[in-house]
Amino acid sequence: MNNPSGLLATRMELKKFQEIAFYDLLLSPKCQSLPEVVRAGSYWLNHIHIVDNIFRAHLCGETHGYQSTVSDDIPDLQLLRQEALNSNEWLIAYARSLNADTAIERVQFTFTDGAPGDMTREEILLHLLTHALYHLSTSPALEKHALTIPPVLLTTIQSASREVSHHDKE
Repeated sequence: MNNPSGLLATRMELKKFQEIAFYDLLLSPKCQSLPEVVRAGSYWLNHIHIVDNIFRAHLCGETHGYQSTVSDDIPDLQLLRQEALNSNEWLIAYARSLNADTAIERVQFTFTDGAPGDMTREEILLHLLTHALYHLSTSPALEKHALTIPPVLLTTIQSASREVSHHDKE
């Protein structure tokens, strides 16, 4: 059996790259004069972070304490960015730790609405990636103000990694 950890880690790195690019856009000077854009983006970034925390607890067999996946109580955006960065680093390390057997282990859990859930560890990680991508890939608020949606494609992170690697060699 192939070891899925490399590809799973790459996918989690993509998730981190997407989210941090979105945080950085919202924290940029061009968005500071657009409080409705920052508010809407912060809401969805907080939602993504809550869902990440819930599924991280599921992966660890812990209780998470969330009653809902949404909250109007949104932390300071810079603080939320750091928490998301830490969470994504954990997900990358977790993905790297999986092997072919542990990746397909099933995890039973309860959704916040009380419904039972059952996914493999690999499926949970893929869910977190696609969930974040779903919320970050389209934003009417960004489009309304002609702001560019940060790149969400795997080729973008690979190009960015090559650029960093190239600069490190100079």
